[in-house]
This record gives sequence, C-alpha cells and structure tokens, in this order.
Amino acid sequence: MSDSLVQLIKKIAMDAVRSAKMSDYKIGTVSGVSPLIIKMSNTLEIDEDFLHLSRNVTDYEVEIKIGDVIQSRTVLNSLKVGEKVLMLRKSGGQEYIIIDRVVN
Repeated sequence: MSDSLVQLIKKIAMDAVRSAKMSDYKIGTVSGVSPLIIKMSNTLEIDEDFLHLSRNVTDYEVEIKIGDVIQSRTVLNSLKVGEKVLMLRKSGGQEYIIIDRVVN
C-alpha cells in the first residue's frame, strides 16, 4: 500500500474515534421527581425516558432479622429536588444511568 493511502486510512479512523460519543460521566441536579428530571445545564434537562436508576438512588426493600423474626422494610432512598447526581452516559447515545448522589 502506498504511504498516502495508509495515511488516509489512519486519518479516517482517527476522525471516526474523535466524533464518536464515548461513555462519559456527568454531574446533574435533580429538578423534578415526578416525573424525574435532571438538569445538566441552563439549557439542557434530561427526563426519565432517558434515565436508568441504580439502587443507590431508589427506594428499595430489605429483609432484616430481629431475634427469630424476619421482617421486610423499605429503605427510603429516592432522589430529592436539589440533589446532585453522578451519571454515566451510554456510549453513542442519549441515555444515562444515575449511579449515585454527589456530596460536596
């Protein structure tokens, strides 16, 4: 192969990598909870249709044992307006998974 063809193939490959939307983390702020809305900037809000939640940011059931009795309890851990969240963007897409709250 000629050097110019090799260079052209390298350039095309590098341009494709640069233009691809790779996975990336983002910080957002909860601006609504029903429906869930995350504010990313002054002009961008993501609604629940594009969000997936980890257990860290949802209410969930646990079983606890007190003496010989096993009981089911709900851990109230859902997001609240104003909380900051750490999100991971799906590679190449517009969907996000909310991993956890951000403190500080």
